[in-house]
Amino acid sequence: MSDHSKALVPLESWCYNSPEISYRGGVLDFGLLAEALIYYDQVLINVLNQPQFAEFLRWFINRGKYSDLLALFNDKTIQVYDYAFISTAVEFDGTYNVLNIQDPIQEKPNTFEQRFLYHESVQNCFKHARDRIKLYKVLRNKVTEAKASEFGNTIENARKDYLEPQRSSLLIQSFIDEIYPLLNWGNPPEVIAKIEPLDEAKSKHRITWNIDIKKISEALGGNLPLHIGTPLTAAVHCNRFLWSAANLNCDLYLGRPMSTLVGDKLYESGYRIIKSRDIIDQLIVEVEFPDIRTLVNTGKINLDDILSFRKKAVKFRRWLQEERTHDRNAIIAYHNELAKETGWTKVGRKTLRLFGFLGAVGGPFTGGLLGGNIAGIPGPVLGSIAGKGVEYLLDLASKLNANWRPVIFGNWIRDRIEKTLERTDYIK
Repeated sequence: MSDHSKALVPLESWCYNSPEISYRGGVLDFGLLAEALIYYDQVLINVLNQPQFAEFLRWFINRGKYSDLLALFNDKTIQVYDYAFISTAVEFDGTYNVLNIQDPIQEKPNTFEQRFLYHESVQNCFKHARDRIKLYKVLRNKVTEAKASEFGNTIENARKDYLEPQRSSLLIQSFIDEIYPLLNWGNPPEVIAKIEPLDEAKSKHRITWNIDIKKISEALGGNLPLHIGTPLTAAVHCNRFLWSAANLNCDLYLGRPMSTLVGDKLYESGYRIIKSRDIIDQLIVEVEFPDIRTLVNTGKINLDDILSFRKKAVKFRRWLQEERTHDRNAIIAYHNELAKETGWTKVGRKTLRLFGFLGAVGGPFTGGLLGGNIAGIPGPVLGSIAGKGVEYLLDLASKLNANWRPVIFGNWIRDRIEKTLERTDYIK
């Protein structure tokens, strides 16, 4: 049974997770890590590659907090969760497909040290060999490595989503709802996708949307790479985060718009498989508490502040781990109390948004807030898909029915996915 003591936190900033960080030249969302450390006993961090892991290390090293990081690794407060493969949309002759790509070294067990810690970008973080050796020792046999063989159905389901007009629209909508405010473009339009089979066997399809992805990409610039296969990559990343959390019996702490996609998929698995509209409960409250994520990402508070918050936030974590009830008034009181204790009452209020699967005797929460005419352009041509897209939903629903009751920190809009599911035969 999930006890809400740990959370998986993807730190990479890209189009579908904390894009505002990338837009301003950042690589990782350290604010997500900081907040997760307050709410969870254990935090499982995920980064995409070796340069990102090096950036993670430098954040601590440059602040003189390397020994604190080693201590957090050593007592397993922070753990590393590594996807030892790449899930990405690949283009060939104008046709896009999404694949899990894994090389022979990645396929072997316990290769994180070889692949990451001996990498040049990581080695260059350290002036002294002894500091590298300390990292080797503290992480040895403590990294969870996920292999491509465990995630085949996540690929098939992402392909199926992309070829269903309403779901394809949602994939784009969740992104532009975040991007339009960044670009000061006003209110984002409602996205409409059109899917056309290109042959009788329906082995290839053309997807078009009523927005200009090329124009958006040019406006975003080089810090936030976007192409017409990016939403397809986002769909499979959403699936694999959920599948990882289900197998780990843990929660998720996400940036936007990934939390929107995860909320959609979690709701769909219950709506279509468990046959319940009420699998997700919600909690949206305004609390007297600083916006830790923003303060960390803007350099206004440091690791000492974060660890001080964490030390005094035991009541938060016990509240989150309590299965019998989640009292709204209690969580408001805990936030207000901690803000006063730490002297941060003048920083202002923040809105706390959580969502999650309802347990048998009461459970978690949800919440969501998403933020001239653009000519449509030809979209990607997607290759043929296998028939296993629904199996992922069945597998996920099985986990939910068994012992996984996830809580997810992030934003989600229930009514949009509900309407989408009502007007499509996606599951058939």
